[in-house]
Amino acid sequence: MSKIYLYEVRRTVRSKFFWGLLAVCLFFGWNTLRTATIRGVAHTAPFSPWSFGAYLARLLPLLGVALLFFQWNQCNEKSRHFWILTDATPAPCGWYLLVKCAAAVTAWLLLALSVTALGIIFLTALFGGSVPVGMLLLAAACALLPPLVFLAGIGLLAGHIRSLLLFVLMAFALAVGFIPFPMTLDLYGYSFFTEYPITIGLSDPAFSMPAGMIISRGLFLLAGAVFLLLAIWRQKKAS
Repeated sequence: MSKIYLYEVRRTVRSKFFWGLLAVCLFFGWNTLRTATIRGVAHTAPFSPWSFGAYLARLLPLLGVALLFFQWNQCNEKSRHFWILTDATPAPCGWYLLVKCAAAVTAWLLLALSVTALGIIFLTALFGGSVPVGMLLLAAACALLPPLVFLAGIGLLAGHIRSLLLFVLMAFALAVGFIPFPMTLDLYGYSFFTEYPITIGLSDPAFSMPAGMIISRGLFLLAGAVFLLLAIWRQKKAS
């Protein structure tokens, strides 16, 4: 199984599409940092967790498309020929879905860590020791993990049904970033990072999440896990 995982990771990371997506993410991240993040959000400092979370939330539509593209690259017609070999092995078929999903997530994490590191380096270069790196990483986890699990789960299920469905999901992942959802329904959390600090009534408040937002993030995580289990169940049923 480790050989299949490493094969999928190498195949993704070595592709020109990965490096193209990395270049686009870094360019868009740099442009966001110097034009929007530097001004801060909701009357908070540019180096606050709120501003940093909003920075990542702006990039998440692009990152979501990248994740779904990685999954499409694993289940398109060319890749399906490789499934014939894996289906002939004695290992449970559900494991192969998990391994392929893990490989796509690994490639996505490289993109996400790159733009996260870019943001921290940018802010540290400007503001030095004033940057609360630990809180920025906490905000990054709150922003990145729910969309990752949700899109990875639904993408795996859709890709196993029909690879072309992933292009529909790519359009969905991109469109969601431009629709002003209420805070608890916002997959990427942009409205939370830009609106909730104002409701606290303090100048540059400490980073915190209300109960409704915690439940919302948990539901996105749970939904992604359910989609993942459905994909595994469907694979076992078909085998």
